[in-house]
Amino acid sequence: MNFPFEKAAAILDKLTENGFEAYVVGGAVRDYLLGRPVHDVDITTSAHPDEIMTLFKRTIPIGIQHGTVAVIYSGRTYEVTTFRSESGYDDFRHPNQVSFESSLEKDLMRRDFTINALAMDRTGQIIDLFGGQDDMKKKRLRTVGCAEERIAEDPLRMMRGIRFVAELDFSLGEAERLAFSKNFALLKKISIERIDQEMNKLLAGAAATDAIRLLFDTGCIYVLPCLNHASADQCLFSVRFSVLISDAERWAAFLESLGIRYMFGFAQAWKWPASRRKDVGRLLEYDGNYAQFSWDRLSVYDAGPELAKAVERLETALGKAETDCLKQREQRIDNLWRSCPVKSRRELAATGHELIKWSGQKPGPWLSEAIAALEKKIVTGEVPNELGGIESWFRVWQGEQKKQY
Repeated sequence: MNFPFEKAAAILDKLTENGFEAYVVGGAVRDYLLGRPVHDVDITTSAHPDEIMTLFKRTIPIGIQHGTVAVIYSGRTYEVTTFRSESGYDDFRHPNQVSFESSLEKDLMRRDFTINALAMDRTGQIIDLFGGQDDMKKKRLRTVGCAEERIAEDPLRMMRGIRFVAELDFSLGEAERLAFSKNFALLKKISIERIDQEMNKLLAGAAATDAIRLLFDTGCIYVLPCLNHASADQCLFSVRFSVLISDAERWAAFLESLGIRYMFGFAQAWKWPASRRKDVGRLLEYDGNYAQFSWDRLSVYDAGPELAKAVERLETALGKAETDCLKQREQRIDNLWRSCPVKSRRELAATGHELIKWSGQKPGPWLSEAIAALEKKIVTGEVPNELGGIESWFRVWQGEQKKQY
């Protein structure tokens, strides 16, 4: 087998030329063998951090206490880590002790799953000490060694494992399933930020529905914030997550299918950023009114075309709108958006200054009401977006306001 990581080859060559062992390890090897895109290429070596920094001109000691040095080469950054073993995990995440090792085997033994414990040398030869390639062929996820020991080191590995089930469409090994079911309460010790990262990836996975079912089957879902009373309703398992293209859409589908309407309490418990809280909230608001709703030029203008199309994808994923017609509905939204005379309030031909001048009044609450009314009239085409037409409309509007008040 040829060495597929050409841009990392020079780093391995430099290390081996100076008497050290060096291998590409982990996710890069896994994804290459699975035919998936490779993003980050990590390297493990017998060289110690100070030796790594001596060999390469541009380095950053990003985790030197754990043996990791970032090597910047040809415009890319590679994490180069010394062979190591770990022991003691009092905080259920960080090892109490890290020991640098002289053998690749000791390094691979500390990794989470067999498919992540693969290494490749400079010739392209695969080092597989725990049956990772066989597990890939069987589409099975197993831990390296005892599952309960791997979980005790970092309980997030349960969420990470179920996330891999979603991403790779693998099944979870029986020993791992049993260990997850016995130890799911340990997830309470993990920060919600780390769990949220895994859930985002899980919901985006090709087999998201199977992974969600696994969350219920192992009990993991019941210790996640605001999900202790979640029900494994069939509607949740019929959601077509593959239709959805953003985190906000996937979360909205997940929450709606669980019947969770108090979204802001959920968002607070999960420490969502304000942007996601806003996006999910708006999607759920449209979802709640979808049965009585139809897009027109004004509603597309108010929502914006991207949110409008996200609503259509959400309703399709939830089975509330026809899948076969999704593309047509999205095209209709694009057509309505293109037909809008203006795309934002900034494009109105008249500003508040003109309205104040024509009114002969001081600014007040009437001004924002007038601008909002004008914006609606221009979007719907009832008033042309030019000064003369706007002034004529405004004088009629002003007269009606005086009669009203």
